[in-house]
Amino acid sequence: MISLEVETPAKTEENISPEMIRSQLENVVGDEGFRSSKRSVAFLRHVIGVTLKGAADQIKERTIGMEVFGRSLSYEPNLDHIVRTAASEVRKRLAVYYAEESHRGELRILIPPGSYIPRFTLPASEGTEEDAAARASGHAHLAEAAPRRGGLSFRLLGWLLGSAVVVAIGIALYVQQRSSAEMAFWEPILDTRQPVLLALGDVPNGPPHSQANPGEPAPTPVIAQPSAQGTVPLADAVTMARLYSALQAHGNRIVVRPGNSISFSDLREGPVVLIGAFNNPWSLRLIGKLRFSLALDDVGQLIYIRDSRNPDARNWSWGTHQPVSNIGGAGAPVLHDYALISRVRSPQTGHFLVVVGGLFVYGTQAAGEFLSDPEALKALSKVASMDGKKSLQIVLETTVTDATPGPARVVAISEE
Repeated sequence: MISLEVETPAKTEENISPEMIRSQLENVVGDEGFRSSKRSVAFLRHVIGVTLKGAADQIKERTIGMEVFGRSLSYEPNLDHIVRTAASEVRKRLAVYYAEESHRGELRILIPPGSYIPRFTLPASEGTEEDAAARASGHAHLAEAAPRRGGLSFRLLGWLLGSAVVVAIGIALYVQQRSSAEMAFWEPILDTRQPVLLALGDVPNGPPHSQANPGEPAPTPVIAQPSAQGTVPLADAVTMARLYSALQAHGNRIVVRPGNSISFSDLREGPVVLIGAFNNPWSLRLIGKLRFSLALDDVGQLIYIRDSRNPDARNWSWGTHQPVSNIGGAGAPVLHDYALISRVRSPQTGHFLVVVGGLFVYGTQAAGEFLSDPEALKALSKVASMDGKKSLQIVLETTVTDATPGPARVVAISEE
């Protein structure tokens, strides 16, 4: 895999003092979006601390791995990607932090793509760069909604499509690494040359539930009550940015809309990519009759991926009752999230459909990384058909560490 992680000199405007940087660092790491990830906080504190000491040239991947993440002298960055993963996560969290209206006037801390050395700029000098990135990303059709903690408003997604795609995803890296396997996976969606509808799930108002009647033997619909604020989970927004980049690289027009605002008539107009599982109503409705589907066990307080060939199994599940703080943190039990990717020609709409969703947010994020990783799709092509003649479903597993998903692993494939 090609890597663009090269070191660049620190860049700081002359009228920015170390005290201003330290003060802004505390603002950032104290924000809810950062303090939930000890790994992101540790990474950011380290690289800024070393930079302020005038030793930015010593910020290297291997050094960070040993000094921040406790790796041994035998640590091999090419085999253990913890630093790259942490840097990517920090870039995403910074992008979301500065997307909030209340932070727009603050000193900017950036970790440029291809570097671990922080850059500091005043907000007025950042506008031109952000505007250029947004223009380069194209113009998606976005719904307007008020922001809410725990998610991103659709009003902010236009900015995310520009800067987060460039900063967190790396369009240049993606284009260089495009593979025949990646082309084959998306070909059924892109070959029509019609606009692709990219529909995102909402932040749910509580865990999903069923409408089962006592003693009712048949599976009942799973209900995920959406919030009233029109917000998007961060993991879904990051996944949207990844897939938007992948689809736009082929020249197709992309229309981004919230799943709750879409009608069945909208789905009949062309190919659709749905992001989110239980928080996207169309994901629940359109893949229910395939081998793998989304299900709820009220008694066991589990949401899970159901295998129609083994309907009693609960191997791929997530507890709806477990706390959402300190997920995979120090001293917490090891947790696994699961995601389901489905690529099918929908008999209901008559068009190809791709559904990407995790049981929880970590699964969705891991699935988005999987679909934007040419090497992962290349490996998949060796064990599954990619030509679009069959329905393809992929079950993925990810280990969650410090509220961050690890690389996705394929645990099951279905072709029908």
